[in-house]
Amino acid sequence: MTKKIVNQNTNVGRVPIVTILGHVDHGKTTILDFIRKSNVQSCEAGGITQKISVFTISLSSDETKKLTFIDTPGHEAFDLMRLRGGSIADIVILVVAGNDGVKPQTIESIEIIKNSTAKPIVAINKTDLPDVDLAKIKRDLVNNGLLIEGMGGNIPVIEVSGKTGKGIPELLDMISLVVDVEGLQDRGDLPKGIAAKAFVLESIKDKSRGNVSTLVLTSGDLCKGSWLGFKTDGKVRIEKVKGIISEEGENVCDLFCGCGGRVIGVSELIPIGSEVYILEKSDEKLLSSMFKEEISEQDTSLAEDDFFSDLFTEEKKDGGKHLNVILKSSSKGSLEAIEKSLSKLVREEYTVKIISSGVGDISLQDVEMAKLSKAILLGFEVGVERGVDDIARKNGVLVRNYSIIYKLIEEVDEALDMISSPDQAEEEIGNASVRMIITLTDGSKVLGSRVKDGILKRDCKCYIVRNDEILGESRIKSLRKNKNIVSEVKQGEECGVMLSSEVEVTEGDELYCYKIIR
Repeated sequence: MTKKIVNQNTNVGRVPIVTILGHVDHGKTTILDFIRKSNVQSCEAGGITQKISVFTISLSSDETKKLTFIDTPGHEAFDLMRLRGGSIADIVILVVAGNDGVKPQTIESIEIIKNSTAKPIVAINKTDLPDVDLAKIKRDLVNNGLLIEGMGGNIPVIEVSGKTGKGIPELLDMISLVVDVEGLQDRGDLPKGIAAKAFVLESIKDKSRGNVSTLVLTSGDLCKGSWLGFKTDGKVRIEKVKGIISEEGENVCDLFCGCGGRVIGVSELIPIGSEVYILEKSDEKLLSSMFKEEISEQDTSLAEDDFFSDLFTEEKKDGGKHLNVILKSSSKGSLEAIEKSLSKLVREEYTVKIISSGVGDISLQDVEMAKLSKAILLGFEVGVERGVDDIARKNGVLVRNYSIIYKLIEEVDEALDMISSPDQAEEEIGNASVRMIITLTDGSKVLGSRVKDGILKRDCKCYIVRNDEILGESRIKSLRKNKNIVSEVKQGEECGVMLSSEVEVTEGDELYCYKIIR
């Protein structure tokens, strides 16, 4: 049965969109559980949110006032998905655990906030626990560029507990106040012939429903039978909306501005992170003109990545080494996030090469391809077709399936280390003196350094030397110059160096950077 939804917000405009950001396991989903009085946290592997979820609530103080929440995964591998959530929000709630403080994804979320037009609110969670140092958390937020109330800024800070509900009413009241003050319920103007615009958060291939896309309407309304226009593989497509599923999983006729839901029956998986248009009629010329006006920064970035990846592979044909991987995932969002994380794993001449990737269960065809390409076969939240395990064992194909994404990434990282050959020599390419040591809020250290000779390169092996004695060895995990992440730093330049392992470094020590030669 299909329900007709009455839009209670017709007179006041669209529903404001609220995104929750923050570090892994800081209680974002627990807070939302309390708000919507449901328990989705228990359904997540390892207690960590793996996909974006979207839902709309009515404020108890005013049933006509609604808010749409987007819950984004907190693990590092899902930064693409968090960016998508942050890019469409009217309000961003930054959740910081009171017992843990400011962490890497907290800092990353602050950067998203600073580059967004959304209005931020800080929620310090788990304040029901002992030993919560609120003053330190606030100082760390300010030190990372978030100017909060009482410390030189106007960003509200609310103390909450997702477990007990303490502070949740005050948080909702603050969101409501920001909505009223900022006029966030205004509807945007749309070009002639365009009835609505939406943002795609997720696309999956469902066994019973086919292609399903989760979206949020940012302008206008969506009705069953509307013309849906989108772009995939460089081509514009227009299709009729065959079905709409509400956030509660019910078949409905309409979705309204600011609300989320799922569109079913589309012949192609709509690219995640893309905008789609609801047309008043099937007008391919109008749709093409809309997409021509957009310059997709994401598409450009991906094209550049493909170019440099191909160039890198060609240059390494004679001596380069790869860990070949075939990747299957339950959704395009998770697939893209894993691909990005794996592309960052580099060990001098050793990289991860993704031979094939796709959405769906691990099949016999995947095993055959893995055997031919000498690849390992990795799955994330997918099933394994009958007979695959036996065939894989008989053919010596390693098949691994994961429900926690960072476990997949960690094990691939370990596999890269295992295939590294010891038959190699070292050649010094540069050295630097350590002038300053900065300890970050998560305990990691940045070595403020100046390059004396040659260059320092990211991912290069380095020795820490004091008074001509080697104290230890590590690898350069990251390099920053003038706060920008860079791949190398040249002679005479100053930089911040982060090492991949704990080595006791003091001011005056020297870093010697080496490359591996054969």
